[in-house]
Amino acid sequence: MALFAAVLAGRTNAQHHAQADAAPTTQPPRSDASTAGGSAAPGKATPAAGNRAASTAAGITPYLCERGVNACASSGPLVADTQAEARWLLAHGYPSQTEAARLGGMDLAQLNAESQAGNQAATVRYGVKTALSGRFAQGLAILSNAAASGNLYAYYGLSEVYAGHTPHTNRVDSAAYLRLAYLLGDRKASTALAAQGLSGVEHIAVDERAASLYQTYAKNRPPSPRPFE
Repeated sequence: MALFAAVLAGRTNAQHHAQADAAPTTQPPRSDASTAGGSAAPGKATPAAGNRAASTAAGITPYLCERGVNACASSGPLVADTQAEARWLLAHGYPSQTEAARLGGMDLAQLNAESQAGNQAATVRYGVKTALSGRFAQGLAILSNAAASGNLYAYYGLSEVYAGHTPHTNRVDSAAYLRLAYLLGDRKASTALAAQGLSGVEHIAVDERAASLYQTYAKNRPPSPRPFE
């Protein structure tokens, strides 16, 4: 009981997180399948539609399992087992493994430039690096804004900053953000959570914290399930 009280005390003393009210700014691509006469040609794909399809295919390729469809079911959160899962990763701000490695080698200025250019994964990495380099509140705000805009990968970033070696280290909060990513649809976040090696008592505190964050931080957002196939 003493350990449980200590964990809960740490949870209740955790700092309040910034709440972001910004709505997602990304809009779905508009249909542009009109001909010069103002109507779509029946049964024929337009150049614009073909370009979008080619762009989407190129965008999801880096996420796909190199061993083929359904060969990477137990892989990490940045690898897709199917095209549907790859599209989900792309839509929710996740980098491919190659992209994550590239971003990991960048400094703050480079990450900021990538973020300003619209790279959602770079925004998360920029927020993490900012928080861990001594500007915790600023980095947390960057990650909070990304999460509020629908970037599920931002919850991995929030978990990382609370696991980092700063005065704000908090094992319960770190794990709770992974649990929140799971609640919002990323089933593979449970694997990352399991790797933290929490005790049974800590799991109880994490579940309570995640339930609170789902209501106050994620605003009871409906989940967007990561595809199985």
